[in-house]
Amino acid sequence: MTGGKRSEGFTLVEVLVSVLILGIGLLGLAGLQNVGIAASYSALQRSQASWLAAEMADLLRANPEAARAGAYDTSFAEVSGGCPKAGGLTRAQLDLEQWLASVCEVLGGTGSGSVQVVRHGDLTSATIAVRWSERRARDRLATAGDAWETFTYRAGL
Repeated sequence: MTGGKRSEGFTLVEVLVSVLILGIGLLGLAGLQNVGIAASYSALQRSQASWLAAEMADLLRANPEAARAGAYDTSFAEVSGGCPKAGGLTRAQLDLEQWLASVCEVLGGTGSGSVQVVRHGDLTSATIAVRWSERRARDRLATAGDAWETFTYRAGL
């Protein structure tokens, strides 16, 4: 063997640089996870709003006379005081109040619904809208702007 001593292993500087690079990568992954959780929550809310709107369309189709008479028509209610309680004297009132309570509860206490039934001659259609607050997702993503999201569903009756 010629020359001096062979070095084996890593130096302390190499280990510190490796740990620094690994730490920066893990911080990036943590940021991506934060965005992923916010997007997942938003997608869940949108899916639930879609399901709730379709449920109201089914209720309207099950009681077409009352729907055509305007018994289901309602606009967005303020839910800051808590979710409404279900009740009602007629089938249409019971359906509507149970649906509005479900919208509020399923969408985290911030949801509200609107139903408008319109007749065009022999044809009847409904516009069902579900509104909820996206504040949690927007705060997590640090996005400015209105925190309300609205899902609109149109159905023929």
